[in-house]
Amino acid sequence: MEILRLSRPYEDIYFEDPEDNPETPRFRVFFDDESIEEMLRKVANAIDRAQAIDKKLQAAQTAEERAELTEMITKLEKRVIVAFIGAEGYDQLLEWMGDGEAIDPSKHTSMLGEVMASFLMLLGRKATNEHLRKCGLYYSQESAQTKAFLQAQRKNQPKVIQGGKGKKSRK
Repeated sequence: MEILRLSRPYEDIYFEDPEDNPETPRFRVFFDDESIEEMLRKVANAIDRAQAIDKKLQAAQTAEERAELTEMITKLEKRVIVAFIGAEGYDQLLEWMGDGEAIDPSKHTSMLGEVMASFLMLLGRKATNEHLRKCGLYYSQESAQTKAFLQAQRKNQPKVIQGGKGKKSRK
């Protein structure tokens, strides 16, 4: 017997596991040739741009500079996320992240950066080498840049310290 390992021309995207939360929004993202090329046109320079903004943000000296650069990264993240799930999906994501009340994206750039990177990784897996070459986007390079970007974002997140009574000894 031969089982064909074919993929569908779409992926269903959920914010969380639908078995855990049946009410979680679902977005059907299409990965036919035309859709892939359209998404690549919209997001091809996203990682390079995010890294450039992040470097400038690290070097920013004033609150005004940081605010301007934060606005730039917020717009970039929105552009990429909207390319995948649309403007309505972006709004639903912000509401989902805020547990029913939309978050301020400029205050959650690290989290939205991870969402953006996840979408870019998905696109990289779905796009063929021909698609990637047409747009000048080489997945292996972008994958390393995505990883570096996420690591830099994680370094900038504040550490959360959880209290507790310590370890309990087992007898």
